[in-house]
Amino acid sequence: MLKKLLISVFIISMSFGILHAQDKSISVGIGAGLTRGVNEGIPSERTLGPLFGIFGIYNNGIMNGLSPEFAFSYYTNGTEEVLGGYSQYEATLIVPELRLRYAFLGESQWTPYLMAGVGLLMYSNDEAKMPINRAPEAKASGTSVAFPVGVGVNYQIDDNWGIDFNVGSHLSLTDDINPVYDDINDGSWITRLGVHYQVVKFAKDSDGDGLSDEEELKLGTDPFNPDTDGDGLLDGEEVNKYGTDPLNPDTDGGGVPDGVEVRNGANPLDPDDDILNIGVGEKIILRGIEFATAKSTITGKSEKILNNALKAMQKMPDLEFQIKGHTDDVGSRETNLKLSQERADAVKEWLVNKGIDANRLTAVGVGPDEPLVPNTSEANKQRNRRVEFFRSK
Repeated sequence: MLKKLLISVFIISMSFGILHAQDKSISVGIGAGLTRGVNEGIPSERTLGPLFGIFGIYNNGIMNGLSPEFAFSYYTNGTEEVLGGYSQYEATLIVPELRLRYAFLGESQWTPYLMAGVGLLMYSNDEAKMPINRAPEAKASGTSVAFPVGVGVNYQIDDNWGIDFNVGSHLSLTDDINPVYDDINDGSWITRLGVHYQVVKFAKDSDGDGLSDEEELKLGTDPFNPDTDGDGLLDGEEVNKYGTDPLNPDTDGGGVPDGVEVRNGANPLDPDDDILNIGVGEKIILRGIEFATAKSTITGKSEKILNNALKAMQKMPDLEFQIKGHTDDVGSRETNLKLSQERADAVKEWLVNKGIDANRLTAVGVGPDEPLVPNTSEANKQRNRRVEFFRSK
């Protein structure tokens, strides 16, 4: 019977699909209920006994919907007192047990579940109420193994408080609870109504990036993408470790992604060291450099970014760069080639006027010939209008 029950629980549990990610938490509670013996006692004489217990649940602790529960129950069951009664008994039972709950319909305010487990059953019979036909080898007290199985439902009152009700059976490996023997081990029907309180909550982190889904919703990051801005750092690392913006791949605006700076030992919050973090044959895109419309005149807004490049070049006088200007595809190719060359020359001239040796810099304009993205929208065209520093030495 026990084997069939356990197999049924397993088949029913596995027949339901994978549940969405759910919060993990630990709740503790107290409960009370009723029990009735399953044994050789005359059915009409079996009485209901009281049950008291405490329990703790690690909600979704193994997987979504599968929660281990530790319970400690104290209860009695027996039969009516009948003079010379056949199979009369009264037993006290203490059962510490470990159960597994499976919430097969997901997590909601009302959550039904199946349960099964194993425990230690300690029983003691009242000697004064032992039946006259007790087995000579029967034990008045002892210890056995209990197998709790059953069904239940949890009602969540609010984020912390819940009410739990379950009905099931304690199967055992002993026939001594009622000290009359037959071919079937003794057991008990049990029912428990309890109230529990959530003491610890482990916030759900669907993408494993170190930020809870709730935190990500507040920040505006994607709770199902561990690297929302694609800079090579986990969202949680950016917020909790490096102080960078998980929605901006280049927090300091220096032109190098935050992840590249971290890997190179640079400061992703300091734009002055960005150029120092590109190797020979690598490039850095300075998209923030702006020019007057259709001209090569550098705007005042662009000087902050160029100052970052200037400081880096001053720190490392041996570095050499090619400055490459790019445009979108608006207008003729010839016009854009000329404009991009003029803009690259303007950037070089600005740096030379600030003291950088002209021999360390070359300027070239490639117009619309090397787009980053197709020129199919204004946003894409803006990305293609850029200046790149390519390190040649």
